[in-house]
Amino acid sequence: MTTALDCARKIRPSLVALGAAIALTVAPAAMAQAPAGPTFDLKVPGVDLSGVYEIEHYVGSGAPIDKRIMHTIDGSPVPWQPWAKKIYDDRIADERNGHTFAGGPTFCLPHGMPQMMTAATYPIEIFQSAKDVVFVHELQRNYRIIHLDRGHLPVDELTPNYMGDSVGHWEGDTLVVDTVGLSEKTTLDMMGGPHTDKMHTVERIRMVNKDQFEIVITVDDPGTFTKPWTERVTYRRGKPGTEIMEYICLDGNRNQVVNGMVTIDGKPRLDAKKK
Repeated sequence: MTTALDCARKIRPSLVALGAAIALTVAPAAMAQAPAGPTFDLKVPGVDLSGVYEIEHYVGSGAPIDKRIMHTIDGSPVPWQPWAKKIYDDRIADERNGHTFAGGPTFCLPHGMPQMMTAATYPIEIFQSAKDVVFVHELQRNYRIIHLDRGHLPVDELTPNYMGDSVGHWEGDTLVVDTVGLSEKTTLDMMGGPHTDKMHTVERIRMVNKDQFEIVITVDDPGTFTKPWTERVTYRRGKPGTEIMEYICLDGNRNQVVNGMVTIDGKPRLDAKKK
């Protein structure tokens, strides 16, 4: 006597075999019809960026104000749109009166691009492979990834953030990095230079010699500037054995922020220095 269970046992192998046959028939056709995506040249061009470096000619918050004001690669003023120039000029005036602008790092937030590359306060370490280049910053353990194996994410998948979406390719011995998707909540420098979330940067990174590399960065943001402009920074390799250290940023630091200004013990920096 054949039971329902016996029938089920006979049917199951047949269904499995049928499914396998369909898969073998359909899969090649489906694979053949799949559109080919863009290809990327992942060949490393004999250039090794890896290592620990420190920025050269760093200008910190203690430097004279005129040396901290942004300028282009040839020393010209940054080509601000009127609204942005007013904001920047007002913040410079505040600084001259002892009221230091409180940027993101004051609140333990990242500098963001491009300031994290043009004003790296502490050493950085570069890790390089055929598919990406990674910059790890000692400051707040920030990092950014330059993707060499894909193009930019679709616009509807981009959420403006601190590091943006960076993709790169090699042109001879120069790594060309294109970055979009940058949040307007960051500033261009420690003086509070503004920008919009449409800012677009292109970096050309090249080893000048075995221990030094340069970044020539072009900033384009029609909502903030009247034309694209360029600046240049250089980094030097650290001594053998140099490593980046742990960095912890916590609330409650001595330099408090009052009404959007950095203070010392709750008083404007200029007043505190007079004591």
